[in-house]
Amino acid sequence: MNLEGTGIDPAALERYVQEQVYSLPGTDRHRDVFSVLLTGSRGTDEYTPKSDVDIDVLCPQAVYEQVNAASLKAGIIKSPRSFLCILKGDDWGRYYGKAFGRPHFSLTSLEAAGRQIASYEDVPLWIWTHARILSDPGGQFRKVRDQFDGYPQAVLDKKIKYRWMMAAYWEVDCYPYHHSEDSNALLPAGAAVLNAVNELLRFFFLVEGKPFPYAEQLLTHAEETSLGRRFCPLLREAAELVVGARAEDRPPWERLDRAIHILSCSGLSEQEAELENACFQAMIDAGVDPKWVEADYQNIEELLLGRLGPLP
Repeated sequence: MNLEGTGIDPAALERYVQEQVYSLPGTDRHRDVFSVLLTGSRGTDEYTPKSDVDIDVLCPQAVYEQVNAASLKAGIIKSPRSFLCILKGDDWGRYYGKAFGRPHFSLTSLEAAGRQIASYEDVPLWIWTHARILSDPGGQFRKVRDQFDGYPQAVLDKKIKYRWMMAAYWEVDCYPYHHSEDSNALLPAGAAVLNAVNELLRFFFLVEGKPFPYAEQLLTHAEETSLGRRFCPLLREAAELVVGARAEDRPPWERLDRAIHILSCSGLSEQEAELENACFQAMIDAGVDPKWVEADYQNIEELLLGRLGPLP
């Protein structure tokens, strides 16, 4: 197992996989049919001392069904539709130490992962393409993973439009609560700002033709994109204003007002003035129709009628 840069003791992980994964009922050929992956922050070398160890196990559909049925019967799992195993008991620190968090792993069929890849589901795509392979008999996982060779232009076009319109939707959604002194309105207004920030971060990946990660890793990896290197500090400022990690001595509505100005590209600074134009150009460079880009918020009906993706 190649665990360099993960902070994981190889012997501890080998013992965990042997005792918890390779002991599952339903097959006696675990090493021949199970692909074992390290995912999460330790798989991408961005862990903290308290980060847990995320293990994903994949196997052929027929094996998955056998192991699933046997594990359900044995009480190892409780749901026939979800295979997440979290170590029980008080001695869970025997593998990595309790600072790592309670050990756990999930089991997924290779066919299910293949469907996620074939349907261009962004977060699973990011997870599978960034996973560190610890064991992969016959290269079965690699064959599934390598089916992804980028988004077709039509798919990418729709994804970019959807995330851009979602960011605009949440930005506008701040305003019904804006300047209200009703404390009950702080939650929806603040949530709208944070949602807009996350949508812009996802947009930064897509205009480069890349899938985006789950929310916890969005900001970290968005900083590696071209737009992210320029504008993540600005979006971080907006988020910190909402949660009170910046200008904490100012009233909540004043902080919220500042965050909204950042998202609406109000030109309070040179960088804010550049954000919108840079995003417009990135869309055009990615193949989005310049007329659609120029229309901007006038395209909102496409979002609200469900033509771009799920309704907000």
